[in-house]
Amino acid sequence: MMPKPAPHVPCNEIAGEVIEVGPDVTNFKVGDKVFGTCFTGGLSTEALCRQDDLYKIPDGVDPNLVAGMEVNYGTTYHALVDVAEMKEGETLLVLGASGGVGMAAIDLGKALGCTVIACASTQAKLEACKAAGADVLINYTKGSLKTLLKEAGVYGSIDVVYDPVGGDFSEPAIRALAFGGRFIVIGFAAGGDTPKNAIANVPLNLALLNERKIVGCLWGAWKMRNPEKNRENTEKMLMLVQQEKLKPVVSKTYNFDNYRDAFEDMMTRKVVGKVIIQPEGAGTSKL
Repeated sequence: MMPKPAPHVPCNEIAGEVIEVGPDVTNFKVGDKVFGTCFTGGLSTEALCRQDDLYKIPDGVDPNLVAGMEVNYGTTYHALVDVAEMKEGETLLVLGASGGVGMAAIDLGKALGCTVIACASTQAKLEACKAAGADVLINYTKGSLKTLLKEAGVYGSIDVVYDPVGGDFSEPAIRALAFGGRFIVIGFAAGGDTPKNAIANVPLNLALLNERKIVGCLWGAWKMRNPEKNRENTEKMLMLVQQEKLKPVVSKTYNFDNYRDAFEDMMTRKVVGKVIIQPEGAGTSKL
């Protein structure tokens, strides 16, 4: 959605140790362990970051656990809490549940006290979703999503749909919402040969029927407009990590020299949750 011209340094989520600060930096000092985003590119042994995009890593928290947390969990917290206004006891349907944002949605959904329905394409991925806390598992390669949700006894009783996938799954997921249900558009990971294949065309009468709401979540743009609220959200999530109520899933850690393997595994959909690329011999990279 936001392509960068070549050449550029890929990846924008990092964790590391501060080695130098500018004259206007007041929140951090040399030696601080931090994580966050780095839009100049994070796939490097050193990176230049804005202090507003970083957070201190609490004592006792594994840097690898939070290195890939800011975007996925920031997006998902904003989607579920700010946009969907999810409440304890509601039911959440997560499409593409084994991916980075999908696993974050399972984790946060359970932390919010919700019932979570996880949809994924293989049994192995569904087992990972179950380990993350999902209550109901749907393998959407086994039939139509509508039929599978009916067989699971959840069709028509779903309060929120979290959709980072798009494509053919969006419309049946909207139809499965309860009265007043909220459908949150996160992205279009399904892809396609044309935009028509990737982005679902949804009949607007589905919003009218049962007063369903179809709402977009563009976290990056929201964060730029609401930096203080975003920091508040992230600090709340950090507390949940410290309390072990949130447990970000790291699929695998790769040596810096093997970064291509990490991209290959992501492209071939072998990844569950997030991957970490780590500099040789370093617990954290340098900032």
